[in-house]
Amino acid sequence: MNFYKFVTSVLRCFSNVFYKYKVIGEENIPDEGNIIIAANHKSNLDPIFLASAIRNREVAAIAKKELFKIKPLGFILNKLNVIPINREKPDVSTIKNILRSIKDGYVLGIFPEGTRIKEPGFGQAKAGLSVFAIKGKAQVVPISIISNYKLFNRVTIYIDKPISFEEYYKQKLTTEENERLAQNVLEVIKENYYIHSK
Repeated sequence: MNFYKFVTSVLRCFSNVFYKYKVIGEENIPDEGNIIIAANHKSNLDPIFLASAIRNREVAAIAKKELFKIKPLGFILNKLNVIPINREKPDVSTIKNILRSIKDGYVLGIFPEGTRIKEPGFGQAKAGLSVFAIKGKAQVVPISIISNYKLFNRVTIYIDKPISFEEYYKQKLTTEENERLAQNVLEVIKENYYIHSK
């Protein structure tokens, strides 16, 4: 068992022991092909719940670079395929690393809002999700994380069907157009969130 599988099995155990953890739509993560998973983000527990939900592929997540300065967290993040990013101004090498991870068969994990949204509701999607989906020729799988994050309460991970961006592969889109496409994915995440919160 490699380090990634070992850690995710521990995280899955944590999720099942301390929460009423349930995954719906696991079959919607394709076994192969370029894939990005996009989820809402309200808690530091979200990456744990996401990693626990994806069993058939290894996830390469994006995290703010400041986390890598914390020892030994930085070492562990590197071992778990996590890509550091300057959220204010991503550099070219970071973008290349992200696109390479997609090409290498990892499932890229993104929070479209770009940061945690602690208050009720959702933020606005950033352009990055659409940019990476188009440049990486990847389908996007919307995932809704539904929880109040209190111990022993319900956590539902709802995985919807992949969304194709293929019609935009040869187009040169503006930042506003990329934001709109990313927001469309976030709207699917929001709809599923509210439906399955009932």
